[in-house]
Amino acid sequence: MAVFVGVVVALTGARHSSGGGCDSSSNSSSSSSGSGGNYGGSTHYDDDDDYDTGSSSGGGAQSTGPSAEETTDVKIDKCAYDPAEGLVARVSATNSSAITTYSYTFDVIFKDSTGKELDTGTGGILTVDAGATESTDVVARQSASGSGSGTCELSNALRMSDSY
Repeated sequence: MAVFVGVVVALTGARHSSGGGCDSSSNSSSSSSGSGGNYGGSTHYDDDDDYDTGSSSGGGAQSTGPSAEETTDVKIDKCAYDPAEGLVARVSATNSSAITTYSYTFDVIFKDSTGKELDTGTGGILTVDAGATESTDVVARQSASGSGSGTCELSNALRMSDSY
């Protein structure tokens, strides 16, 4: 019992000498002492405050690059079965701007002849000058069974300005 009382007295004494936490002049259960340091009498150190530059962004990522916008500049020119590669979509991007260079990203949804989804391929066409057209092929990773025929649908076509 004496050991238990000694531990309680030692802990209580440590809390009163820390400069924060429970003291006889305050009803606060979590006052702080110093910067970046001592809360509620515990030894919790809040290191992120020690290097703070004074801004409080609230967390999260901040983007410094271009923002993406939906576009109709992208289309599927051809969807065909190639015996060596499988179902292939030829996708082109025609930059509709007269002055801005854009890069494009998109998804191609591949379906078999019954309409069952086989795969979704993601593609991109980088640095398309104003008024120019560029193209690329997107290949399904899973081939259609049977005759190999199928369809290709464009989805999530976005463009980003290359001038940022």
